[in-house]
Amino acid sequence: MVNILIVDDHSIMREGLKAVLARQPDFNIIGEASDGSEAVKKAMKLHPDVVTMDVRMPYSGLQATMDIMQALPETKILILTVSETEADLVESVKAGARGYLLKGMDADELVAAVRTVAAGGAIFTPSIAAKLLDDFKADLNKNTDDVNLTSREADVLALVANGASNKEIAMKLNISEPTVKAHLRNVLSKLHMKNRSQAAVYASQRRWLSGNPSEKN
Repeated sequence: MVNILIVDDHSIMREGLKAVLARQPDFNIIGEASDGSEAVKKAMKLHPDVVTMDVRMPYSGLQATMDIMQALPETKILILTVSETEADLVESVKAGARGYLLKGMDADELVAAVRTVAAGGAIFTPSIAAKLLDDFKADLNKNTDDVNLTSREADVLALVANGASNKEIAMKLNISEPTVKAHLRNVLSKLHMKNRSQAAVYASQRRWLSGNPSEKN
């Protein structure tokens, strides 16, 4: 069961999100908040698996994301917003959000996004992901040889870009989850990135979407 906290300063939007998400038998709406400050307090109390977070509201969603991630690093933040501002996109990823989607997405996309981040994956609307390139330009201009990734690290990064969780990566590559985590730590270090979300954007933009990772360990 995925426990979800819905955060948006518009009551109609909160009701709409609840109506869509509550229809899923594996989703449990455990609370809602109308601004970032309330979101942090509710998250500390309820320990949600996933928080759907608006950006533009009192005590911004960006600040709330940072505060929640610092206190509850296992909680997954999915940004749902109308903002396509580059600063909001970049800061959300830096803060540790696992996804950034525009509110115009359809119900199926929303449900799939929540499941993806709940499972430990990362998801970004393609048009949004492209806007993050400038902030990561120094790394994105490198080719794969420059960062010296091993073949297994490249396999892990490709699957991260496809939104796979650590468990799914472990099953796909026939390795343990701790080994996946170790490879991912190495990838982040080599790419000079802070979190999985940045790595997913990097890999997606470089089209490292491997459908047939190697079988080496």
